[in-house]
Amino acid sequence: MQLRPTQCLIYSLAVPGLAHFLLGRPVRGVLALVSTVGLLAAGLAIVGSRLWYAEAFNAVGVLPLMPELLSLGPTVVASALRDVSTPELQRALQLPVPGEHLGFLLAGMSGPVAALWMADAVWIATGERRAGPSSRTSTMPSVAAAASWVVPGLGHVLAGQRSKGLLLGAAVLAVFFGGLALGAGHSVDRGQFPVWWGGQLLCGGGTILASLTTAPMELTSLPYFLDLGIILCTMAGLMNVMVMTDAYTVAEGTTSYGEHAEDGSATDSKVASGSKVAADGQDGVAEGSA
Repeated sequence: MQLRPTQCLIYSLAVPGLAHFLLGRPVRGVLALVSTVGLLAAGLAIVGSRLWYAEAFNAVGVLPLMPELLSLGPTVVASALRDVSTPELQRALQLPVPGEHLGFLLAGMSGPVAALWMADAVWIATGERRAGPSSRTSTMPSVAAAASWVVPGLGHVLAGQRSKGLLLGAAVLAVFFGGLALGAGHSVDRGQFPVWWGGQLLCGGGTILASLTTAPMELTSLPYFLDLGIILCTMAGLMNVMVMTDAYTVAEGTTSYGEHAEDGSATDSKVASGSKVAADGQDGVAEGSA
């Protein structure tokens, strides 16, 4: 079955992996569904309803500010099954739960993972089909984007642009870990700063490391540069979105470049043949005149 890119996005938002099934890739469809729903379910198993009733979400609604929104279908279903809000529940949910940083991280990761599977479905529906089996690149665009999410710049390295990848990765990581240092390790903490954490998660590897190591540390006093540290870590995440997007297009363009090169060679051959015919014609005219 053939799908347009917009259809891939809609189907993947509703049910992760559905677009892959419709495109005839059931194995990838199962992996997309299991990884996305599994991460969300694992996170909810740890933090429970505390995920939905974080104080930062109450004023403006839960779903629009959550990274889990990229896994829309499963998140809506899980939200509909949450505990009914009561004053007693609200008070209880203000208290931290054991392992909540891991739970917040697992649930939040379901969003970016779902987005990467969407990109994979779009590539299958468009770029891969146009490229054909003989001209596929060694690194798929979706894999390059996923690699850059985990380690900024790694996608460029896999796609053959090592110097560019190292430069971009160093820039993103310098901003992120600089912000983390300014906040004494507390710049990345979903329990305390959930809105900012959504942007920080876009710098995947750094946020995963910080959420598991520095975020659980006890916060006895607010670091003087905590606000600046939070902003820098969030900026690093937004910077990494551009790095991921560029890695995707670089990997995608490798195939396109090969196709254009082949087309160009064919055009050059046609031009050369035409020039040869014209030259032969001129020689014939010259001989006739003589």
